[in-house]
Amino acid sequence: MSDPNNETWRKKALGVLQACENELRRTTAIGMKMIHASKASSELHETYEEIGRNVVKMIDAGEIASPSARIDNLVARVRELEQVLGDMEGQVSELKKEDSNS
Repeated sequence: MSDPNNETWRKKALGVLQACENELRRTTAIGMKMIHASKASSELHETYEEIGRNVVKMIDAGEIASPSARIDNLVARVRELEQVLGDMEGQVSELKKEDSNS
């Protein structure tokens, strides 16, 4: 003869375990989608970056003309930022040299 309380407890425990398993599957599926979306987003960013670099190079080489004043402004900003980064790299190199001479 089986104990009705034990059977009820067993059914409830199995129900909780089933709910946990379902939630784990759902969360895993969401996580996988988010990982793929993040990878696609990174790749999209890298692709846009590569397009931008190539357009600037082509404009500089005279292969294409700038299509708009907005592009001219962006290319000018790229040049400003390249100069700032170059200056900073030079300053860092000088600081490193000072540290090694001390």
